[in-house]
Amino acid sequence: MKTQVNALYEFAKEKYNLSIVAGSSGLQNSVFWTYLAEDLQNARFLKGGELVITTGIFMSNGSSLWEFISVMAAKNCSCIILNTGKYIFEEDITEAIKVFCNTNRLPLFTMPWEVHLVEIMQDYCRLLLQDSQQEDNLSAAFQSAMYQITIPDHVLRILNHYDFPISAAYKIIVIKNLHDTTILTSPLNQHGIKYHLFLYDNLQVLIFQSAQAQLSLQKIIGLLCSCDNVILGISDEFQNIHELSQNYKRARFAYAAAVFWQRSFVSFDELGIFQILFSNENPALLRGVYKKHLGALEEYDQKHETEYVNTLRCYLLSDCNLIETAAKLFTHRNTIVYRIRKIKDLLHTELDNASMKFELLLAFYIREYFLI
Repeated sequence: MKTQVNALYEFAKEKYNLSIVAGSSGLQNSVFWTYLAEDLQNARFLKGGELVITTGIFMSNGSSLWEFISVMAAKNCSCIILNTGKYIFEEDITEAIKVFCNTNRLPLFTMPWEVHLVEIMQDYCRLLLQDSQQEDNLSAAFQSAMYQITIPDHVLRILNHYDFPISAAYKIIVIKNLHDTTILTSPLNQHGIKYHLFLYDNLQVLIFQSAQAQLSLQKIIGLLCSCDNVILGISDEFQNIHELSQNYKRARFAYAAAVFWQRSFVSFDELGIFQILFSNENPALLRGVYKKHLGALEEYDQKHETEYVNTLRCYLLSDCNLIETAAKLFTHRNTIVYRIRKIKDLLHTELDNASMKFELLLAFYIREYFLI
């Protein structure tokens, strides 16, 4: 779990005379780094999750404190510390600003001018670096567990040290295109959910204890799917950390199905008979099935710069309806008719029986799984 605002506040409130004036409901926000903001023009460099400190020098250039806080909130910063006494004064922090921070769960602190910014920023950076190292250790432990059916004892000790016991209810979600992780981490922190989120293979991997009822799976999915272009694959619930490897693969396969179906999310338990793929531990055999059915089509596309694989995929997902396929591909019906005729020739099949359609769909599922 990332460092939370409340931990940094508790550390500094006496040492640096820090006072909270609004937004206390956001004290569980995750903090990724510190940022000294004195010019609104530099707000474009913010990525979300920053602890922002300012002396308010921007006010001497005509910008207002309200404008500054609004911009920081829009950039999804975790909290703001105002260094008061020279450019910003207590009377500048209006009731409207306090209401705004409360509504947006944005903790707003004040700190007297006499505090040296270099000192507090050095302290915070040191703490965040220490926590980052712990995060890296935990991520490495989970990655090791993801690829070993029997998890080594030293890995189990690391997971247990960070309160991920062997026996507990867990769930895994793999996430594509989650650019601002605070959208997820702040609500998880707020509800006290035990979780770890890390980047692996260009996907965010969320592992969390699913028996905690404070935030349901449906609400977590809703939070994630509120972001543009996010795609999720969701594992089954499992009761033992030794099942992590199997369920990570299931989450990845559910993600492949979501990509294939062009859906925002898919749970592994939705996949029905396709779950049988995971009774086979031989990836070479699975790859052989997909190559047998789609290999010739892929080779033809690569050689001639055609789009027969995508056309067949869309055709099968449209229940072999030519008009629907043409509409989905924004292509004239006659062009689709020609492509399907060519596909039949290349695959040496008429695509006229359920068995062949099922085998091709199965090959597409396997293909998506290996391509992610």
